[in-house]
Amino acid sequence: MRTGLLSVQIDRGERRQADRRGPATTREMARPEDILAGIDLFRQVAPAQRVQIARQVLLRRYTAGQLVVAHHDPDRDVYFVIEGRVRVTLFSEAGREIAFRDLEAGETFGELAAIDRQPRSANVVALADTLLGSLDPDLFLGAALHHPPLGEALLRKLTGLVRSLSERVYEFGLPVPVRIGRELVRLARRGMISEMAARIRPVPKHAEIASRINTHREAVSRTLAQLQRMDILRRGQGELLVPDIRRLEAWVEKLELDRAHQG
Repeated sequence: MRTGLLSVQIDRGERRQADRRGPATTREMARPEDILAGIDLFRQVAPAQRVQIARQVLLRRYTAGQLVVAHHDPDRDVYFVIEGRVRVTLFSEAGREIAFRDLEAGETFGELAAIDRQPRSANVVALADTLLGSLDPDLFLGAALHHPPLGEALLRKLTGLVRSLSERVYEFGLPVPVRIGRELVRLARRGMISEMAARIRPVPKHAEIASRINTHREAVSRTLAQLQRMDILRRGQGELLVPDIRRLEAWVEKLELDRAHQG
């Protein structure tokens, strides 16, 4: 083994439901600290401690559209998105897909099952060719207990998740254009390119936005067309541009105020 390099463990597919999961990568060499340095939960963990944790990480590649974990799966590993993008979804009793959120490189999922030892609460599907790292739940929880920066980052993420879900429950009682506007603000905030401007990339499909806020595609199409006419949104090549996010937020706030006055 070369000095300073770690031969990362590769899951060879012995685990349950391996036929659904991505084919094991070829054996990969990487600096151990680099594997987790780009993952949000581990940013404040000291490099030497990240090396210790990284030695237990398994890598696996997934192709676009491939299922990573399924709702009610007993698998309890914690996953790190190293490259690519995944989507967290559920299906209603009527078979309609409800998309909760998309996760990009640096983000994680699976912490709930690791903590409460319950089956998976949602499906996770790769949206593009994706490289994931995974860690055994007991190893992850042990690391969180022994490395305070990781434990604090985990608590912040979980409280943020509760706040986000509370906000979405509240939004279900709002008019559809308000829900669409709030979702666009969330997407724009994740793609800020200056103090005021944002880029939403790739352009979300209208059906995808509709599934996140429990409406239909036609309503999303109408609202996006209106925002483009007002020059609050601009359609670019493979992206939506928000020249001034304050205008988008002000438009949403006005709709909410109008509703309050009508009520």
